[in-house]
Amino acid sequence: MTYLVLALVCLGLGFAGAWWVLAPRKQLLEGVGRRSHVLYELAEGDLENVARDLEQIAEAEPSDATVFLALAALDRRRGRIERAKAIHRTVLASAELPAEQRVSALVGLGRDLLAQNKEEAAVGALARAISLAPRSVATLETLAKALEQAGAWERAAAAWERHEKLVEGRRRRESRVGRGHAVASLALAALHDGDERKARKLIERAVNLAPDSGHVWTARARVDAAAGSTTAACEAWQRAWELAPGGAHAIVPDAWGWASDVGAQEDLLERMLASLRAVQDPALIVALADCVARKHPEQAAAALDRVSDRSAFAVLALVRLRLARGQRDLAREAAMKAVPIPATVCRQCASEMPRFRFRCATCGAWDSAVTLGALLATNREY
Repeated sequence: MTYLVLALVCLGLGFAGAWWVLAPRKQLLEGVGRRSHVLYELAEGDLENVARDLEQIAEAEPSDATVFLALAALDRRRGRIERAKAIHRTVLASAELPAEQRVSALVGLGRDLLAQNKEEAAVGALARAISLAPRSVATLETLAKALEQAGAWERAAAAWERHEKLVEGRRRRESRVGRGHAVASLALAALHDGDERKARKLIERAVNLAPDSGHVWTARARVDAAAGSTTAACEAWQRAWELAPGGAHAIVPDAWGWASDVGAQEDLLERMLASLRAVQDPALIVALADCVARKHPEQAAAALDRVSDRSAFAVLALVRLRLARGQRDLAREAAMKAVPIPATVCRQCASEMPRFRFRCATCGAWDSAVTLGALLATNREY
């Protein structure tokens, strides 16, 4: 009987020992399995399920700050900025938070504040992050963008320069472009203050840093215009609208207004005609045709007709041009063309949705499909 009791006790101790060893391992394996599932859902773009799984992991492992940081970043992508800020501030309140995670939380908080257009507060959070990790590439990049939004161009240029020294290849070129943009904005600020000599020096640096930037060439055109260099300004305006066709609706009228003030319409019109014959971007052709049609309506109509199968705006501009000239039959013919279907994008993340769907494949938002024009109109209201 004594041996039986002893055997049972040993067996019980064995089971207890095995449970003590295997239970944590089982929990670890379950945790790894949950994280693997989250990674799969993230790769599939199923953000709603990712968020739900992260919340469950956070409840099961409340001491893991990385999970909370991931959940906050996901909330920001889903537009839940206030909750993302609250999570980042809760993580930062921990006195035992490792330095690396503290930097991540500060960067996340800075990005939350940027999403709410609170540039000064964002710069403060990111500056604290940089003080903890002065060689962090992601932190420097976010700080540079925040300084740009805040209009602190000199500090933004310095941040991009530091970033440029830490990266290589394509990212280094992007850093140079960012610095070029900041220096171009410094040139415009100097021009506004009446210091044309300083503006001239700064814009030369900006062009050297970002020779393919439409923003830089727009600034160059304004500096040349202020200096009275008509030919150089015309050339700069042309480079600007050809390099940034998406902004032609603002660049072209700006250039035409300047040319009208200084009597340089003929020079600028020649450059507009040259661009109109060469470019293929519908947005740029529509913007240029509006000015060119005043003296060369047929050339403007030919350019609009060339891209009318790709742009509803080009069709509309062509119809208006034909009607203004009394060409009703040609206007009717243009209006009867098959109008291209407007691009459909997600209201939440602006990703293209090739086919109409009730749910975005990128961010998982429901009922978010809008036309690109509607999205742009909404953004302009804000």
